[in-house]
Amino acid sequence: MSSDDVPSPIDLRLPADAHAWTREADVKRPHREQLRALFAAHLGNATRVLELGSGPGLLAEHLLRTCPIASYTLFDFSRPMLELSRERIGAHPAATFVLGDFKQPGWAARLASPYDAIVAMQSIHEVRHKRHLPGLYRDVHTLLPPGGRFLVCDHVPADANPLFATEAEQHAALRSAGFTSTTIGVVETLYLIAATA
Repeated sequence: MSSDDVPSPIDLRLPADAHAWTREADVKRPHREQLRALFAAHLGNATRVLELGSGPGLLAEHLLRTCPIASYTLFDFSRPMLELSRERIGAHPAATFVLGDFKQPGWAARLASPYDAIVAMQSIHEVRHKRHLPGLYRDVHTLLPPGGRFLVCDHVPADANPLFATEAEQHAALRSAGFTSTTIGVVETLYLIAATA
C-alpha cells in the first residue's frame, strides 16, 4: 500500500469483519437489490461471467437465479467472504471460487479468460485510491473479448475523496484502458456504469 492510499477501517480477511459486513450490507443500503436487478438487465447474453470482489455472493446469487449463465467465477481476496459465498451458492454448478487480489500484479493471469462479462459491485474502491483504476481497468480489458461487457458499480463520492471516483473519473479511467462506457443507472448514492471492450 502506498502512503497516499486510503486504509480500510475493516479487514474483510477477518471472519468477524466479513460476517459483520454481510449482515449490514443490505440493511445499510436496501437499494442494493434494485442495483442487482440493473446488473441482470444489462448483462446481455453473457454466459461466462467473472465477478471482481464477489464478497458473500449476493450479486452472484441474484445473477445465477435470473440469467442464463453457464460459468460464474467469484474472485475475492477474502477467504471468509469466499466461504460465505460457498454457503450461499456452492451447490450451483456454474459457480467457481477463486481466492485472489486484484491489487496484486499478475492477478488476471490466474483466471480462465476470456469472459463474456465482468461485474463489480462496490468492490473496485478496494484498490484503495482512485489513481489505481486505469491500471486495474487495463487488466480487466485483457480478460474480455472485443465487445465484452464490464459492469461496474461504486459509490458517488460526497466530496473530494481519493478513495471513490466520480462518474467522470470512472469514464476517463475506462477510456484510458480502451473501453467505451455509459452510465446506466444511479440509485441513491451508487452508480452503475456499462463499459464495452
